[in-house]
Amino acid sequence: MREIKTLASRQIYRNRWMTLKEDRILRADGSEGLYSVIEKDDFVVVIPVENDEIYLVEQYRYPLGQRTTELPQGSWECSPDAAPEDIARGELKEETGLSAGKMTYVGYQKLAQGYSAQGYHIYLATQLTFTGQQLDEEEYDLTVKKIKISVFSQLICDGEITDATSVTAFLLATAKNMLSCSGSK
Repeated sequence: MREIKTLASRQIYRNRWMTLKEDRILRADGSEGLYSVIEKDDFVVVIPVENDEIYLVEQYRYPLGQRTTELPQGSWECSPDAAPEDIARGELKEETGLSAGKMTYVGYQKLAQGYSAQGYHIYLATQLTFTGQQLDEEEYDLTVKKIKISVFSQLICDGEITDATSVTAFLLATAKNMLSCSGSK
């Protein structure tokens, strides 16, 4: 039995990236309420590793009003049915200019299950070769940098890397012994 029943749902806003809806709900105790839900397609996050270094992207994040450093990630709004590995390979090439000889699936996580069902697939990319960036117009200011994996880990601990997706992807790969501070396994 569902703990919350949807009585009515209305779309508040929609663009090519997301839909915001507001649901009128009935709770198990009989009380009614409102619940706002953001609908977005799943996305991918890629952990590109070469020896004991990791490739990161830096870009301006409008909601924060600052540049942030994070793992390459994204979705294909125009191809929502594309295979996650294809999207991961495409996003890696687009954002970093790298092609991966090997993509290893790390796992799947939810982003913000309190207001969205959106999740993300995590891939470890190795055997990297540079073939050239192919940035979207929204990514014109995106830059790529390569740092030691141990430095990335320390930046997370120091609160310098705050992108939850990047932190969770790194943590999951490390917990599964797919990644260590001395490189991929």
